[in-house]
Amino acid sequence: MKKKFNKKGFTLIELLAVIIILAILMTLAITAMSGYIRGARKDTFVTTAQQYANAVRLSFVNGEYDSSLMPARGECLAVSTNSVALESGSHESPFGQDYSDDSYVIIFNNTTSGQDKYEYFVQMSDDAGNGFGVLLESSLDGDLVIEKDVDGENNFQDNIRANGTINLYQATSNTTFSAYSPASCRVSGVIS
Repeated sequence: MKKKFNKKGFTLIELLAVIIILAILMTLAITAMSGYIRGARKDTFVTTAQQYANAVRLSFVNGEYDSSLMPARGECLAVSTNSVALESGSHESPFGQDYSDDSYVIIFNNTTSGQDKYEYFVQMSDDAGNGFGVLLESSLDGDLVIEKDVDGENNFQDNIRANGTINLYQATSNTTFSAYSPASCRVSGVIS
């Protein structure tokens, strides 16, 4: 008499098919997660830049900066982020690098007549070249953060110094920017 075999199991082909499908799903998940992480780092970079701008705004309004450095009409004051203390206490970017010496909050006096009207611009970069050039603070977006090559951007300005000129830009969408009007300002002072 022949014994009947109980076929309660998977064949090798079926197991390999399941493993291949799981590998494909894991690859897709890892790729999607790395994109989300990169986007979160860029958004955090912008949030930190806005925190620096708010800290400078508060110090400026409270009269903590030397009055001889205050920008007159059409001038700007550049404040290094190295001189600004945030509550977090960290001067490290979300990319794990220290912020560079080329990171500034720029206070621009954009009055045409009468009472002074101040606008805030930010330029931030870290030691790995992540960041963005001079942009109007209110127009910042995480998609404007460049990874590893901020020096190549035409709105990034090296060597900001007193009596120099800073070109001003604003975001026109979440990925592009254009010249601000007026297009530049003379630097009345630099706080390092």
